[in-house]
Amino acid sequence: MQYVEGTKELGLPEIYRFGIELEAFNVNTGLNAKSLYHSPESKQFLKKHRWKTTNFLTESLNGQGGAEIVSPILYDTQEDWKNLQETCEHMKKYPGKHGEKVVTDEKCGCHIHLDVRALRGNTEEESKEIMTNFLKLWAESEELMYKMCNDVGDSIRPGTFDVQGKEIHKLSCKIGGIKGMAIPTGKKIHKAIEKGNLKVSYKKFGRLKRVLSKLKLNNARYSGLNLTNIGNPEKDTVEFRIANGTLNPETIKQNIYLYASLIETARNITLNPEQLGNKVEEFFRTDVDEQTKADNFLKLLFEDKQDQDIYKKRWESVKDAQVFKENEERGFAPNRFKRDEFRQIARRTSATMVKEAFSKIREMVNTKTKDNIVKPQLESER
Repeated sequence: MQYVEGTKELGLPEIYRFGIELEAFNVNTGLNAKSLYHSPESKQFLKKHRWKTTNFLTESLNGQGGAEIVSPILYDTQEDWKNLQETCEHMKKYPGKHGEKVVTDEKCGCHIHLDVRALRGNTEEESKEIMTNFLKLWAESEELMYKMCNDVGDSIRPGTFDVQGKEIHKLSCKIGGIKGMAIPTGKKIHKAIEKGNLKVSYKKFGRLKRVLSKLKLNNARYSGLNLTNIGNPEKDTVEFRIANGTLNPETIKQNIYLYASLIETARNITLNPEQLGNKVEEFFRTDVDEQTKADNFLKLLFEDKQDQDIYKKRWESVKDAQVFKENEERGFAPNRFKRDEFRQIARRTSATMVKEAFSKIREMVNTKTKDNIVKPQLESER
């Protein structure tokens, strides 16, 4: 496996079938000749390329001037990468009444489904171990994944953690009790690992009900890593919901490669651990800073330096974005790497100790000031 641009194949094994949900804003979906959903030209294009539209009731974006279309099952072939390119361009041809261009704004995501067969082994025990290693990898790398899943300079949308939408979108989220559209789950997974009760049910993974019940993952699917489709005969996929919306096929292809590489690493940890050497141990170290953590993660996933650089540049461009500072306590697993030392000290230091230290400093300053005033007076009296 190695990343290549355009329509060239990545070298993904056949088990890595995938599906894509494209979301965009300012799209004409009305009953007219300029509609993405209903114009004869567009309907013919989507039929030929095998993409489907979603309806108003199932996706709230449709009620806000946006649209969503869903791909067929795709493979790592030149034909299917060309299919993706042409469909991204097609969606841009149908702007609505909110501007001259179709855009991907903060309401939009780009969700990628990967066939759950990639997480299954030859035996029940292998399947359990692959899934367990995958969940451990996800929990350990989750914050890095949120910082590597978008193009350079494109920080994660705030709605990932907190829904800020209006009207139908906001109402539907409120009714459903949704905090964000792709909330982190790494903290819950780590707690289950630490307590020794991380369970994986095989039998077609039975929707992973044991995992879901133990981790209390969001059954409404609004997690960055959505496992609720596993065991569903119509889908049976793992869904990655973390990325922002985009109509750039290169960005989407890079994300598919990132997610597939994460699963492939879980498979190798289980089936070919000798090939990874000490990379796994290095990645799980927590006595390192974030940059070292990111470097160790990319070395674990990718052999090729150019592959590592794609995601390193993404991470570097957004790692200090405000949205991550505001949400690092809300779901990301804590202490997976060392953050800024002063912030760590502040968290470990109680308010009482700070007040006592401030009181001593003030007392020292007052004493010094008093000495400076008194001393000249005494000398002048001599």
